[in-house]
Amino acid sequence: MPSTQDKAENDKISHYRLNELLVEQAVSSIYLAQDEETENLVFLVTLQPDAMRSTDLADRFRRRAETVAQLAHNVIPPLLDFGVDGKRPYAVMAHRPGQFLAERLANNPKPDPQDKTKVIESLTLVRQLAGGLTISHPAGLIHHDLRPENIYLDETGNPYLLDLVVPPTSPATTQLEVEPATELDYQSPEQLAGKALSGRSNVYSLGILLYHLLAGRQPELPVSEWDIFEHKGSVREIPLNQVQSGLTAATYKAVQDSIWQKEWSRFETVEAQMKAIDQAITAESAPPPPPPPLWLKLFNQLRQPKTLKIVIPAIVLLFLLLLVLMFMRGRANRQRDITPTPDAAVLPVESETAVVTQPEDEPASQPTITITVTNEGTIDEVEVLPSAEEVDAPTVRPSPTETAVTETATEPAPTITASPTSETTSTPSPTNTATLEPTDIACIPSPPFGWVRYTIQANDSLSALSEATDTTVEQLMQVNCLDNILLSIGQTIWMPALEPTATATTAATSPSTSPTAVPPAPNPPGPNPTSPPPTPTVPAPPTP
Repeated sequence: MPSTQDKAENDKISHYRLNELLVEQAVSSIYLAQDEETENLVFLVTLQPDAMRSTDLADRFRRRAETVAQLAHNVIPPLLDFGVDGKRPYAVMAHRPGQFLAERLANNPKPDPQDKTKVIESLTLVRQLAGGLTISHPAGLIHHDLRPENIYLDETGNPYLLDLVVPPTSPATTQLEVEPATELDYQSPEQLAGKALSGRSNVYSLGILLYHLLAGRQPELPVSEWDIFEHKGSVREIPLNQVQSGLTAATYKAVQDSIWQKEWSRFETVEAQMKAIDQAITAESAPPPPPPPLWLKLFNQLRQPKTLKIVIPAIVLLFLLLLVLMFMRGRANRQRDITPTPDAAVLPVESETAVVTQPEDEPASQPTITITVTNEGTIDEVEVLPSAEEVDAPTVRPSPTETAVTETATEPAPTITASPTSETTSTPSPTNTATLEPTDIACIPSPPFGWVRYTIQANDSLSALSEATDTTVEQLMQVNCLDNILLSIGQTIWMPALEPTATATTAATSPSTSPTAVPPAPNPPGPNPTSPPPTPTVPAPPTP
């Protein structure tokens, strides 16, 4: 609070002439006075005339002055004189050149957090004041109003508490604020509520002072004129780390743990507060740590409330946009699956079973063939039924010891054709196949008429069998669907029947005792072969 010149030349208290009013508060005033006996300048602290209406306030002032006179600390100036002039109590202290802390804060700009000297000076100043309170608190003296207007600094920067003799007053004698506060006051919440003061009340005032020294202003309240809600029991002020960055964590903790709204949340004593301030001074005096990585700087920047107000809505909007895109994509896929296309049409597949039977005018020895054909153009089933003669005819195996010669006529192979008597059965069967793909037709053995099944024996080969049956190796391979000329014992193939030819003596003596000879089958109607095949030599069985 700016000082004013008291122009009343004859105004004095006891033998002290009041030269200048330095500080004027609700219940007390601090004057620059002169001792008329010694002509020395002194500080004189007294009560306001309006505040002395309380019957016990003057007595409390006098008792506190007696206690202060017994204390010895650098922050607490010694009392030169104290007493009561009429009804007005006073206390006198030696004058030192300097200024009040309020004038220094008004002239100095916001401190630079990189200037560690200024930061340490602020921490040291508050620590010195806390050290003085460690002497006054045990004596029962709680400072009534710790604020920069009441703290005096000499030319070397040492602080002094000039008005420690002023007793706390009740809310009835305290000036109340009419307008809502926009910043935290130096008085603690319990003091503003009219409750009794404690050591933690001074801890709160010192915390606000330290905040002011480091940030260049008192803690501001983030409320507006439209804020109708109370913020009791919570951190109402803007934290120091959002106002002044670049300080150590120990400094932020020392400030925050001093200015909690709830009394029990603060430091319990000023000694605990001093210990936290010492840790902050040590941390600020240490060499600066290496610069943090870029990602940590970005993370710290994103944690700022101003940044979060922009980042959080942007993230929510992006998330909603992704959800909409995913929904639209899923809907488009479902529509594409439901919409029919010409390529996806389902075509029914019908299978036809053709049964080729032997005509009535053809010999009964012709085999019956059953063929199942589907619309895809593939043969599903082929069944060849041999004739009765083929089933009853024994298998003749060539032997090098046989000498009998028989004459047989080669029968032409019949041609299998579909006749009007063939039966066709169509059975439609649905299939999920949308397109028709060609299928390789399996090779099916198709022996000519008169060919029989022959079981491969040891030393058999296609070349020997072709010579014995007057056929070619290629024809045997084609009829039996052979990929190569290799044969295995026990393998069954189709080949012309080997009919042994017996001599006249053998046929007359034993016409029906040949165990292996098979009589020739009757020739079917048709043209005779032009070149009969050679007749293999079959030995005649011995005469019994």
